[in-house]
Amino acid sequence: MSRMLIGLTIFFFIASLVQLYFVGLSIQTAPVIQQTTLLRPIQCPPQLTPELCLSSERMNTAAILEANIVQRRYHQAAVLLMGRVWYTYLGFVTGMVLALVGAAFILGQLQMPASELEAKTPPVQMTLRSASPGLTLCVLGVMLMIVTFVNPQDIKVADGTTYFGIVGTPGGGSAKPEVPNLVPQTPAGEKK
Repeated sequence: MSRMLIGLTIFFFIASLVQLYFVGLSIQTAPVIQQTTLLRPIQCPPQLTPELCLSSERMNTAAILEANIVQRRYHQAAVLLMGRVWYTYLGFVTGMVLALVGAAFILGQLQMPASELEAKTPPVQMTLRSASPGLTLCVLGVMLMIVTFVNPQDIKVADGTTYFGIVGTPGGGSAKPEVPNLVPQTPAGEKK
């Protein structure tokens, strides 16, 4: 029994530390914006007017920033998912360790004075009386595993524009995005 307790304790701590390390690593590796792309000098083709060139550069900058914010939004959702998986894993492993330690106590025929475990919720009332601490640990472990899996945790990602202005609706909406005309216009009557 003592070997099983030591082995499960070592497994629990090593597995939990490894999982926590990977969750922390994924949190720290957020997408970064390439500043060299944003801070490059403006190169305007000769056929574009300065206004159209500036408009084009604004559009490119907004597209780069918008792509970065979408990457960050989905990175945050991935981190939340990893946290949820770690939470579920931790509850399952803890419940499994409790159940296995309880099973070792039962197989070792460890007897103690009778103990009582009672749980009351409005629709259900449960009482467990046992002289075996192993049975109590098994029941607690199974209950912890069930609660861990039954507890729903939704992760939602809401997409929307941040850097693109929407015509007629400040801060976003369903209207058509304002996109500058990047094709040079020739005055009426002139041939190109």
